[in-house]
Amino acid sequence: MTAPRSPTPPQYSTGTLKQDPDSLAVAVRTNIPDPDSAHDWGVMTVDRGGYYAGWDEIAAWTDVG
Repeated sequence: MTAPRSPTPPQYSTGTLKQDPDSLAVAVRTNIPDPDSAHDWGVMTVDRGGYYAGWDEIAAWTDVG
């Protein structure tokens, strides 16, 4: 069993962007309805392609738009 994910705070609306300053990956806030918040963010990396992430993974990333 996995630990529950934190929901994305409401001020991060669809289309909001964040960037990881270390890996340069970017995340865009999705509009995918997901009760466990696993698909709140679409992440694109510079070397591994894309994936979906929850708030807990990208919360510390820099807000860029």
